[in-house]
Amino acid sequence: FLSLVLKLPIDKMTTTFDEEEGKEDDGFSETRRSSSSVPKAKFIEDVEKYMTEENRQFDPTMRELQAKYMQMKNLERALQNEKIRLTQKIPDVEKSLEALKTLGANLEEKKTTSLKYQMGEAAIYAKADIEDPSKVFLWLGANVMLEYPLAEANQLLENNLDNYKKSLVRADRDLAFIKDNATIQEVNLARVYNWDVKRRMQQAKKTVASSKDDQTTTTVVKA
Repeated sequence: FLSLVLKLPIDKMTTTFDEEEGKEDDGFSETRRSSSSVPKAKFIEDVEKYMTEENRQFDPTMRELQAKYMQMKNLERALQNEKIRLTQKIPDVEKSLEALKTLGANLEEKKTTSLKYQMGEAAIYAKADIEDPSKVFLWLGANVMLEYPLAEANQLLENNLDNYKKSLVRADRDLAFIKDNATIQEVNLARVYNWDVKRRMQQAKKTVASSKDDQTTTTVVKA
């Protein structure tokens, strides 16, 4: 008798319930809550009003806007990594479910299941026959495996597949939100910077004009 070993990451294995939010937690809620808790970026339409209404200083304002922009970019990278992990996990679980489906069909027909399995890390395979595939081992990672009846293993994998797909939809939605906010913050940074450049140029012109007026007054007095 040979049991089938199916790989399933332990950190994404189970589904728990988040009592605070009243919804399922599929292992990715921390990143999702972080992105959803970020307030929507506000586009600065009137930079002059924005800078003068609370007597804002240029350097502290730029640091504040830069910090918000970096927060958006960090969340964007986290969500990108989450999306990559999900797109990798979903096909793995689907393949495992397909294997369970084959085992279940052979079990009902009392047929022997023949397969090839990998021996260690080397690319060497051996043939094996499973006469009674009523149970399987799910590989949880961290050198841990658990034995499950075929029906329970199938239910567990289906639950995880459903959670992965829901998480992928949420990741796409949150990623779009974060990207939009990052773009707004980047535009705000550019507009405030350009406002300061224009302000400095105007101050320089006033200084030059004031210097010329002083020179003219001095000449008149001497005359």
